[in-house]
Amino acid sequence: MADKPKKTKAARDAVKSKLADVFRSFPGNDTAKLAVKGAISAAAIIALAALMISGADLRPSAVLQDIRDKSAVIHASGAGYPVDISGSRAIKTACVTKGTAVLTDTSFSIYDGKGRQVMSQTHYLASPVMENAGKYSLLFDRKGKDFMIMSLSGVVTKGSAKDPVICGDISDSGTVALVTTSETTNARVCVYSSEGRTKHTWKSVDYKISDVCISPSGKYIAMNGVSSSNGVLTSTVIVQQIGVKEILRKYTFDKTLIVDIRFDGNSRIAAVGDDLAAFMDVRKEKCDIYTFNDRTLNSYDLSDNGDLALVFSGNSDGRNSSVVVIDDSCREKAQIDTALTSPYVDLADGRINLLCQSGVSTYNYKGKLLSEAEVSADCRTILTSQGRLLAKGLMYIAEVGNG
Repeated sequence: MADKPKKTKAARDAVKSKLADVFRSFPGNDTAKLAVKGAISAAAIIALAALMISGADLRPSAVLQDIRDKSAVIHASGAGYPVDISGSRAIKTACVTKGTAVLTDTSFSIYDGKGRQVMSQTHYLASPVMENAGKYSLLFDRKGKDFMIMSLSGVVTKGSAKDPVICGDISDSGTVALVTTSETTNARVCVYSSEGRTKHTWKSVDYKISDVCISPSGKYIAMNGVSSSNGVLTSTVIVQQIGVKEILRKYTFDKTLIVDIRFDGNSRIAAVGDDLAAFMDVRKEKCDIYTFNDRTLNSYDLSDNGDLALVFSGNSDGRNSSVVVIDDSCREKAQIDTALTSPYVDLADGRINLLCQSGVSTYNYKGKLLSEAEVSADCRTILTSQGRLLAKGLMYIAEVGNG
């Protein structure tokens, strides 16, 4: 098979111009996150633009899971890793307090550190999406109105939004944000307490909202707004204090598509775009930027201590990749070069875990190889949960180095 051509700056600008045309032509459709951890390339962006028209879920977490886990049917004993999960498709796996949360097409389950199921709840969401923080998990129906707040003890709250939901987030305090859209409104942001009480509302007039996040304390909310001017897409991160209508901060990134925003602490926001990463401090109006300099982002991961790992593809076939870890001031803390196909990265506990083909390699920040372990060839993602590094494949979730 012939090598794919490298994505040049001119090619990326052309793609952004095409997306801007789509943005203008379909004002009734929401603009979702236009990139994924798996592969950010011109072809992928054009494909995602086509999906945007149909209203598909294009958040990085959702698209990534669709790419990696679409055929997942997980079978095992259910009494430890590997685990048995009901349903025909595993949609997302994530860390929660005291466990690992797994969302399938029919159920939501939590497993403890040893892979034993501690709770399970059937759901009837047509297009389920999961967001997690602390002990809480938010489930909502993509393009539907229903949502649920879950914890280790089961259902905390059930509710229904006024309009179809585009995206959402939940904080460590159980505060929930949902972004909805309607025929008359670009986007409306509604914030609810864990009991379902409305705490904050805001209507977006100038932007399509593609992502939302809440600070762990539930004090701040940030939205990524996408706008188009003269054929160029621009992202603006909008910050508000919950309960206050006025905008607290705006951070505008010209000619950049911000694809993911997350609170890294109670006042600092991490953002990943198609050509840069940034850390913003809402209390100091500070914004540090790390530019990719024409490198192609392949995957990324934000650790609990605020470091961001970025995996860049060196060649058109994804080989000769480099992994760069930056801190919240965008200073490089580590760099690892590999000749393998661009890996999937997991950053946790001061360790850089790289999934390359059928093996997982673990490094420290000095680039020293700490361990290597084989995983099944169908392994799609790796995740550190409860101090254990887990591998997720088409048919299983197993502990790396232990079956």
